[in-house]
Amino acid sequence: MISRIVRSKPILKTLIKTASNITHRTCAKEVSNFQKSFHSFEGYVKQTVGRYSSLRYKTLGLISTNAHYSSQTPPTYEPELELNSVQFDKISSDTLESLTEYFDELIEKAGHLEDADVSYGDGVLTVKFGKKDGTYVINRQTPNKQIWLSSPKSGPKRYDFVDGKWVYKHDGKTLHDLLNKEIPAIIRNQASFDRCSYSGKEQYSDKGLPSSIPD
Repeated sequence: MISRIVRSKPILKTLIKTASNITHRTCAKEVSNFQKSFHSFEGYVKQTVGRYSSLRYKTLGLISTNAHYSSQTPPTYEPELELNSVQFDKISSDTLESLTEYFDELIEKAGHLEDADVSYGDGVLTVKFGKKDGTYVINRQTPNKQIWLSSPKSGPKRYDFVDGKWVYKHDGKTLHDLLNKEIPAIIRNQASFDRCSYSGKEQYSDKGLPSSIPD
């Protein structure tokens, strides 16, 4: 019995060594496969996160402070400060009164607009140009802290007070920009509403520095 065990010892060693080698190779292969899978997953995660971050920063406009916006992607505006009721009443009144004065001036010089009329009261500015050119209504909306415009050319718009000017957030254009675009064709003359209060460009007009936000 003992002699058989002694004689079979080399065979037993060979079997153990073979089994050990097979186990080692199998484990090494499994480890290698795991590492490949992990690296592949890691690369996918980095790529996905990178795309998300890039999209997020582009959406927020944080990639570059000199970003240019296309007509398909209007900028997003947020108010620098929340106006209280007193500030809103003062700023909106100054805006509407300034527009009233300038409309009066423009219509007075437009001889062909004999039936035109400008009226302002209770936060509502109405500019009637006649049947051909229609009526503009610009009024303040105290609950929303907005100025609303009804234009016979471009329809209704709602403007928020942002960075010292009234901005239509869907296209980033100001109330005064729109009036600069539409009114000259009606009065058949040049017009620059930039000179009016809270256009955001008053400093370049003949009226001097822009009005400051009241305390």
